This record gives sequence, C-alpha cells and structure tokens, in this order.
Amino acid sequence: MQNIRPTFLTILCILTFINSGWNIFQGIGNYTSSEVNAGIIQNQFEMIQDRIAEQEGAESMEKIIDAFLSSLTAENLQNNGLATAISSVLTLVGAVLMWSLRKRGFYIYLIGTIAGILAPMLIFGGIGGTFMAMGTAFFGILFVILYGLNLKHMS
Repeated sequence: MQNIRPTFLTILCILTFINSGWNIFQGIGNYTSSEVNAGIIQNQFEMIQDRIAEQEGAESMEKIIDAFLSSLTAENLQNNGLATAISSVLTLVGAVLMWSLRKRGFYIYLIGTIAGILAPMLIFGGIGGTFMAMGTAFFGILFVILYGLNLKHMS
C-alpha cells in the first residue's frame, strides 16, 4: 500500500516549488546583471548619503553606509546570485523528493536552506550580510521545522 501525502506536506511543497522557482530565476538574473545592479545600488545609496549628510550627527551613519556599500560590489552581487540559484535548486530538489515522501529530500532541503542563509553572510560579511541572511533564515528555519513535523510520513 502506497503512503498518502498529507495535505499539510502538499501545501508546504507547493509553496516551496513557487519560492524556489522564483529564487532560481532571481538568482540567475542577479548573476547576469550584477554590474547594472551594483551601479543602481551605488546611485541610490549616494542619494541617501547626501540626505543624511545634511542632518546633525551624520558622520556615524555615513560610516555605516560606506561600510555596507563597500561590500556591494558587482562581484559580490554576482556571487550572491549564483549562491541563491544553487541553494534554491537544492531546496527545490528537496521539496520534489519530499513530495514523493522521500526523507532524503528533507536533508537536501536542509542543506539548501543552510547554504542560502550562510551565503550572504560569507559573501558580503558584516552587518549587511547578516541583515540579508535574516529574511532567508526566518522562513528557512520555519519551513525546516514544518517539514520536520512531516518526517514521520516519509521513508
């Protein structure tokens, strides 16, 4: 007798299919357009710096922005795009396997999630990399826990 996939696991997998697919395309896009993106980011932050410079006590904020901007190079954006695409492929493969009730998919998903969290911290470093990783970490850890609750249905 074949195991029946629980509705909750089905919903989790569908959400992962959508998110991972989106992130694969976004990662590829960021990889291929890193030069343009770096220029846009640089211009936006320069405008922000100009506004901040007019305010009292702006020196410390300017230092933070400069430190953040120095990590947002085209090369780092390209590396992060590649890391995003790769970690998203792993989470997608993991979700496909969990869709088929294969426990190995959970561990592949977990590896993809950990890679997606660590990549921005390693690539960008500092507080900027940490902030970038926080969004991924919140939903990634939440989904790992929710998938973990469904391990009993997988073999």
